[in-house]
Amino acid sequence: MLIPKYWAQHKQRFESLETSSNPSKQATMKRYGWSDISQMEALSHAKSRVDDAHHRWLAGEDIVRRERREEYNEGNSIPIREQIVSKHSFPENESSNNSAAVTKLIVTRNSYGAQVANVDNIAIIDVDNDDLLRHIYPDDYTHHGFMPAFLVNQSNPTSKIKIWFFVIAFILIASVIAWLGLSWLWLLVVMFGVTAYLWQQASARDKTRTQKYADDAASLLPYMTDLIINRVANYPNESFRLYQTPAGFRIIATHDTILPSDKLVEEWSEYFHADANYVRLCQVQQCFRARLTAKPWRMTEVENNKLAKDIPAKDFWFGSDNTDVENSIEQRQDALKARKQWLADYDKYAKNYRACHYVESMAGKEVANNSKVQASIDDFVQWHDRACQVNKSLPMA
Repeated sequence: MLIPKYWAQHKQRFESLETSSNPSKQATMKRYGWSDISQMEALSHAKSRVDDAHHRWLAGEDIVRRERREEYNEGNSIPIREQIVSKHSFPENESSNNSAAVTKLIVTRNSYGAQVANVDNIAIIDVDNDDLLRHIYPDDYTHHGFMPAFLVNQSNPTSKIKIWFFVIAFILIASVIAWLGLSWLWLLVVMFGVTAYLWQQASARDKTRTQKYADDAASLLPYMTDLIINRVANYPNESFRLYQTPAGFRIIATHDTILPSDKLVEEWSEYFHADANYVRLCQVQQCFRARLTAKPWRMTEVENNKLAKDIPAKDFWFGSDNTDVENSIEQRQDALKARKQWLADYDKYAKNYRACHYVESMAGKEVANNSKVQASIDDFVQWHDRACQVNKSLPMA
C-alpha cells in the first residue's frame, strides 16, 4: 500500500543562463516529497524532485512547474496524502511474519475528515447510483448535472416557442399601451402573471424530475442484487457481500484475497459498473478503500452549526522545517488546535451515523474453503461491519 506517513513540500526559484540564441528566463519549481521514515526524509525527497524538475526544465522539457494536489491523483504519480489513524492485520491472532496469510489494513483520515479503511488484498468495489442510472437508463440521464434527458429535451422546441410567444406578446402590449396612452400598470400585471405561470411550470418539472429520480433509484437495489446473483451463478467459485451506502453500493469479495492490480478486479469493476475515480485511486494507492464514518455535510450537526463543514488545517502534515510554509508558526499552531478540536467533535458526532448497511451475502456453489485466507476475510468483514456500524439502527451518512 502506498500510504506514506510523512509529507513535505519544497519550492525553489531558478534562472537559466543567457546565451546568444536564448535569453535568460526564470521559473519557480514546487514539488511534494514523502517518506515512511521521517519528516526530514520527506523534505529531502521533495528537494530531490525539485532538482529533477529543474534539470528537465533546463533541457527544454515542458513540465508542470508547481505541483498541485488532485483529488484522486490519477496520472501524477503522487500518493494520496492522508493522516494515518491506526493499523491492523487480519487474522488478528496471526503472526505478522506470515505475510502470505495476513491482510494488512491502514485506517486514514481523508481530506474532508472521514475515516477510511485501506486494505491491501480484500476486494472492495464501490458503485455510485448515478453511474448505475446512466447505465440502466441511458436515454433518460445525462453526464452533466444529472438532469434527466427527457426533461432537457422538453426545452426543444416547445419551450423556445413559448419564450418567443411571450417576448412578442410583451412587445405588442407595450406598443398598444404607448399608442393609447394607457397606464403601464397593465404591463406589470401581465408580466407578473407570466412570471407566475413560468414559475409553476418550472416547479412542476422539478417535481417530476425529483419523483423520477426517486423511482429509478429505488429500482437499483434489486438490479444490483440480480447482478451479483447472476455473477455467482456463472462463476460458482466467487462470493460477495452487498452493502447499500447513502449514494450507491459497496461490494466485498469474500471468497479469496486479491490485489488491486489483478485483471479480475478490473473485470469486476466493469461488470458491477464501479465508480471510475474509485478504481483509479485503488490502482494508484495499491489498496482497496472503504469509508468508515460519515461525510460531514450529511450530518445534521453541520446543518445545525454544531460542526463546521470543512476540516481546518488540511496541510497539517507539512512540518515547520519546510521551505514553503506560508503561515507563521503561531498561525499554524492555531490552525492545528482548531483541527484537533474539529476532529474531536466530528468523531463524537459521527458515532450517531452509519456509513452503510448490510443487505445480503451471495455465494457460488463451488467456493473453496481456504481456512487461513477465510480467517483473514472473516475477521476483516467483522471489523468493517463494526467500524461502519452496519447493524445499528442509525441514519446513513
